[in-house]
Amino acid sequence: MFFADMECNDSRLFDTTNNVTYFVIEQFYRFRYLYSNVHPFLSFILCVLGLLANGVHILVLTRPRMRHSSVHTVLVCIAISDMGTMTSYLMYITRFEFMTDKEGYSYFWALFLKCHAMLSIALHAITLYLVVLMAFIRLSAMKLTTSRWLDHTRALTSAIFIALFVFVMCVPTLLAHQIDETNRELTVNGMYYKYSVGFSTLMMQNGCLLMKANLWLTGICLKAVPCLLLLTFTIALIHRLRENNEKRKILIKEERAKKRGDFTTYMLLLMVTVFLFTELPQGIMAILNALFTTQFHQMVYLNLADVLDLLSLINCYVAFLVYRTLKSHPNPGAKTLVQRANSVEVASVRSPLFDKSAATTRPNSAQPTDF
Repeated sequence: MFFADMECNDSRLFDTTNNVTYFVIEQFYRFRYLYSNVHPFLSFILCVLGLLANGVHILVLTRPRMRHSSVHTVLVCIAISDMGTMTSYLMYITRFEFMTDKEGYSYFWALFLKCHAMLSIALHAITLYLVVLMAFIRLSAMKLTTSRWLDHTRALTSAIFIALFVFVMCVPTLLAHQIDETNRELTVNGMYYKYSVGFSTLMMQNGCLLMKANLWLTGICLKAVPCLLLLTFTIALIHRLRENNEKRKILIKEERAKKRGDFTTYMLLLMVTVFLFTELPQGIMAILNALFTTQFHQMVYLNLADVLDLLSLINCYVAFLVYRTLKSHPNPGAKTLVQRANSVEVASVRSPLFDKSAATTRPNSAQPTDF
């Protein structure tokens, strides 16, 4: 339906006459066949639970004492983006996996499938860039406690700009697919048409030139670049955290502060690992798709597409799970709920952003110290 065979007259990546290569490729197909029986049910459960978890996350972070935080503002945007991803995928799984129709679908569902191809990429890329934004905000705050990036309106404006930028970058993906008529049926109510979605004729011309360009755009701009930025900001954050820990050890001589700093560092590394593990493989595969479109797309990408979707769905849980983890490690120095609400304790970590022991109050500031 969606991934029709293609021939782009590009260079070959695999020597299919080699017995070892043939065996490895065969195992990819076997894996796809086995996992495809489990994937719809697993994805359905992840989507339903993820929508509930992120809904709770939004309700918590939009309470009056939390909504004026720049970090919380970005976290809410991330949760909304994740909910959009899971809603679109839930509809896709329900209609095209549980209620599949080999003869085709109505025009509405064909149009949805075409839009889903773009939305699934765009929403996930928005989430990734928003994580980069959070890392940037945290780094700015660690350098200057009066940073303008602590203003939640600036954070919201930046999030909106990121969303617009990513959607513009995903327009070629929308144009890369077209709706084709597959069947006609005469019913008592008249002629009934069925449609499917495939690669557009324009994209497949000139050796898949436009298709390759779109794959380069997706792999580099929507995957590799934000991952590189996140890694760069994370290294800078860890360096800054270590400097702060050394200063605190000298100033307060408190072992608990060191432990808290170590815990935060571990959380930073965990977040980086999760994002790099889920995003970099997709970016690398998109680039390989652009280089060896015919073979890599059919022999590798299609066989691992469900796994990549699963990683994306799991990634939608990161903010909520880390938020709950940090809530279970209260700051020993916090005395009241209000103090915790205005401190690092309520800051969720979708990205390596905060060092709880470094949190300080600014008496004359309208912006609460929240991370």
